[in-house]
Amino acid sequence: MKIKASIIILDFFKSKRVCENVKSILKQKVDFKYEVIVVDNSANPLNAKKLESLKKFPNIKLYINDENVGYPKGNNQGVARSKGEYILIVNPDILWGKVDTLQKLVDVMEKSPEIGVLGPKQINDGDNSIAMTVRRFPKLTLQIARRTKLRNLPIIRNLVAKDECRDLNYSKTQEVDWLQSSFWITPRKLWNKLGGLDTRYRIFMSDPDYCWKAWKAGYRVVYEPSIQVHADGIRASAGGFKDFFQKWILRQHFVDAVKYRIRHFGRKNPRKK
Repeated sequence: MKIKASIIILDFFKSKRVCENVKSILKQKVDFKYEVIVVDNSANPLNAKKLESLKKFPNIKLYINDENVGYPKGNNQGVARSKGEYILIVNPDILWGKVDTLQKLVDVMEKSPEIGVLGPKQINDGDNSIAMTVRRFPKLTLQIARRTKLRNLPIIRNLVAKDECRDLNYSKTQEVDWLQSSFWITPRKLWNKLGGLDTRYRIFMSDPDYCWKAWKAGYRVVYEPSIQVHADGIRASAGGFKDFFQKWILRQHFVDAVKYRIRHFGRKNPRKK
């Protein structure tokens, strides 16, 4: 039987949650064959050792990187070692919840071949709030403004809210500009056509870039709230102006955002064509 779905989990110091993630995947009830590929980007022997327990499962493959190769490259490594018709990019903190989640995701893709990227609703642990995984295509000025006191100005606050899709009805199935790649399903044929995630980005912005290309290639990007998963609610890019000088990851977010802006400068939103 051919492998229908390949689930790629890129870990970075979340080995315990990854193991919980995988265990929740193994409870999924499906009528097809799937595989799980875990790539560890932590470059930490202790974290790697904790992941070793996953090797006892026959359809789980584990790869340990000697260094942190970045988010796009790490996921691309996992996909390159996979064989499924559909590729699922899944954050390490995800828990799958209902046992029919994987089946439903693949069913939607099978019935709608024009979908290039599909993402479910994500519920944050603890307060059960909805994770805002939907975004409009990024604007560098707003990305900067949201980390400064300018965010408190009514006009900026409204623009940032719109950019973050805070006006979105998260109970409605709908087309969107892009979805955060914390949980995606995409066809392998599209992945291969687009060349996977762009490794010119280090950590951020490869997901809006991929969705941009998907729209341009004639595919749709769709948010599907009838399918739900759970996440830990921790955002790596969270932080304000002071944090920018203290956290490397926020500075990297800015660098990747500039790269994205340069690459897409002057280009019209392909979704609107």
